[in-house]
Amino acid sequence: MKMYISALLALTLVFTTVAAQDKKDKEKAPSAQEIFSEGMTKAREAKKQLFLVFGSPGCGWCVKLQNYHDMPEVSKILGKYFVIVKVDTVKNAGGQEMFLKYGKERGVPAFTIIDMEEKVVADSGDLGDNIGFPMEPQEVEQYFKMLQKACPSMTKAEMDVLRTKLKEAAPKKND
Repeated sequence: MKMYISALLALTLVFTTVAAQDKKDKEKAPSAQEIFSEGMTKAREAKKQLFLVFGSPGCGWCVKLQNYHDMPEVSKILGKYFVIVKVDTVKNAGGQEMFLKYGKERGVPAFTIIDMEEKVVADSGDLGDNIGFPMEPQEVEQYFKMLQKACPSMTKAEMDVLRTKLKEAAPKKND
């Protein structure tokens, strides 16, 4: 019985500590609205669109999408057309509400392309299922149709580079 009570007390301490740390992390993190406003200001100044990415802690696909966006060739091309900002639906206050404001419930990662007038141009859940990290052939095609719709001046060469890098960033069969 003593071991049961000790284990219960230890678990309570762990959960309390984790909850307190989560609260501290959330308090330190900027709000979703702050991230959005700063991104829109930069986008308007640069005459670009906002590429708003939604993720959450522990989301492996979110990491893969971030790794793709961080590839130098990808960030150079996308940076020509977009200001990319990330909102964590858990850590950024108001993140979940913003996630639903700019799309339906669709899982993460998700992304929305927003023009300078704050109108949605395209969303990763537009055609039903969320494409998140585009990996399946139909998801990849949807992703590139979204980019073409948002950025008609994006060249075929730029699209080809993005396609190649997307394949490189995709998980392998053994991942």
